[in-house]
Amino acid sequence: MYVAKCVPAAQGPKFTSGLTVALVVEEHGIPAGGPLPTARGEITAYHGEWCWALLRHLDGGRADENDPVHMRRAGETLGAIHTALVGTPPPPDILSWDHLDVMMVDEAPFLEDKPWIQQAMCEAYETVAGRVTVGLLHADASMNTFRVKPDSMGLFDWGEVMYGPLLFDVATALSYLDRSVDVGPLLRGYMAKSPVSPSELPHLGALLKFRAAAEAWIYARREWVGNDIGNIGDLSNANLLDRARKNLASAEQDGERFLRQYE
Repeated sequence: MYVAKCVPAAQGPKFTSGLTVALVVEEHGIPAGGPLPTARGEITAYHGEWCWALLRHLDGGRADENDPVHMRRAGETLGAIHTALVGTPPPPDILSWDHLDVMMVDEAPFLEDKPWIQQAMCEAYETVAGRVTVGLLHADASMNTFRVKPDSMGLFDWGEVMYGPLLFDVATALSYLDRSVDVGPLLRGYMAKSPVSPSELPHLGALLKFRAAAEAWIYARREWVGNDIGNIGDLSNANLLDRARKNLASAEQDGERFLRQYE
């Protein structure tokens, strides 16, 4: 079974690069919903205003955050992916942790009344710079993007690949979970398979802070340009911006809570 996916043509280069990373993951035996080649042997194909890819459907059920076995396996899968990608050169057109000036320092009209966004990003960046393992990462992993089968687990949706702190993937996955979820199994599974040292885990709070601030930047920009595509019900840009600010305020405490659950 296959899935056809398209993105706006302007996002095609980044989309294509992300899918090349998915192929590397699959070469290491980890299901990733990678692309099938086109008739010309390419990863994607452009048609009109869209960039298309035909992806392998990832069989299995959604990972259950309330099942400690699923959480452990999700952590192991993410750690194994990061290990598999060690030494893989970053493809072109993806975000890089060391080249985020457009978000952290560049002036923008939608940030004029929100100086806290860039301030938080800069603080978080400075906290972890040079202190964490960096490499290729998925950048939007969650329980929704893991698929579990009795003998395997995979991770799909590789359109947002970036080069940065590997723990950013962990922070992202944790940021989607309710406070009632025990994240200890996921963290222990991740540390068992990843190239990251346990000494880096105290930086989870700073990475949660950076993610929340980056989300606030995105929602502030979307609100300013009037882009409400995909906003359903209460998920308006204004509400999402408010949620990001609350997540930012609790990021460091959340990081400490996650660390306690790991220990």
